[in-house]
Amino acid sequence: MELTPTAYGEVDGIFFISDEYIWKTAVGDTFKKYFEALYPVTPQPEPLFDIRFISSEKFNKVHRTHRTIIIMADLSDTANTATQMTLKAIGKQNGKRAIQDDKYRLALSYDRWAAGQLVIYWFAPNRQLLIESIRRDYDQIIKKINTHDAVKLNKQVFAEGKNQNIEKYIKDSLRFQISIPKNFKIAYKDSSTVWIFDDTDKASSNILMHVLKGNYLSIHPDTLIKIRNQLSKKYFSSWAEGSYMTVDKENLPLFFEEIMVLGRKGLQCRGLWKMEKDFMGGPFASYMILDTDQIIFLDAFVYAPGKKKRFEMRKLDMIFSGFSALD
Repeated sequence: MELTPTAYGEVDGIFFISDEYIWKTAVGDTFKKYFEALYPVTPQPEPLFDIRFISSEKFNKVHRTHRTIIIMADLSDTANTATQMTLKAIGKQNGKRAIQDDKYRLALSYDRWAAGQLVIYWFAPNRQLLIESIRRDYDQIIKKINTHDAVKLNKQVFAEGKNQNIEKYIKDSLRFQISIPKNFKIAYKDSSTVWIFDDTDKASSNILMHVLKGNYLSIHPDTLIKIRNQLSKKYFSSWAEGSYMTVDKENLPLFFEEIMVLGRKGLQCRGLWKMEKDFMGGPFASYMILDTDQIIFLDAFVYAPGKKKRFEMRKLDMIFSGFSALD
C-alpha cells in the first residue's frame, strides 16, 4: 500500500504547469499580470505569489507533491501533456462541456497527489478564450488559493499556542476578542489601548489595538489617517530625539477598501509608515470597525530593514482575521 505524501511548499507559492508556448506568450503574460501583481504595500516590490513555471512535459512525481498547482490547458492542443492531464482529470463529459459552455473554465481538486494539496485545472477551447477566462476568473482563483493557504498560515502563526493572558486583557479592557500568538508580549496597555509586539531576527511585528468611545455613523479615509497619526505619534518613536511615527504619503499611495466584519461596517487602509527625524519605515495595515457605541481601531506594522515583508504582514492579517466583537 502506497502512503499518501504530505504536500510541501510555502504559503503564496504556486507551481504553474503548461506548455512553453502558453507560458511565454500572451496567455502567460496575462496570468503573470494578475498573479505577480505587487502585494499592497511593501517598500520594495514583492509579488502577490511566488510562481514557478514547469513545462507539462517535465512535470514529475516530485512536482506533484507541491501544495498549490495550477495546470493550464488549451484543449484544442490534444497532443499536449497539460491538455491530456486536464481531460483525464475532468472526464470525457466535462471535456465536451468545456468546449460548449463558456462559463466552465475551472475545476478544483483537493489532495489529488498529496495531503493538504490544491490542484486547479484551468482550461478553454483555445488560447484567446484562456486569456478571457484569466481576466474574468482570476479573482476567484486568488481567493481560493488564499483560503487554502490560510490553513497552513494559521498553523504557523499559532505554532507555539495562544497567549491567553493577553487575550483576556483585551476582552476585559477593550471589549472584543482576538486570538494572539503566544510569543507576543505587551509593550503598553491602558483601559482603551493595547500595544503588543514580537521581535525576531527577521522582523519586529507590532499590533496596536484602540477603542474610541462615541456614536459614529460612518468612517472616512481622512479620519482613519488622522487617528492613526495621532496614535502612532503618541506611542511610537525611535532612539532619535524628537522622532515619531507617521503615515508616509510620499513614496507609495495609500490603498483603502470598505469592508464588513461580522456584520459591522469597516474601512481598511494599507500603506507605508515612516519615522520622522529618523531613517526607519515599513508597511502597515489599519482597520477601523464601527461597533455599537465605539470605533475599534486595529493597526499592524512591520519593521524589517533589508528583509522581505509580505509574509510578515500576511501573518499579522491572519491574527486580525480572528477578531470578533462582544455582543
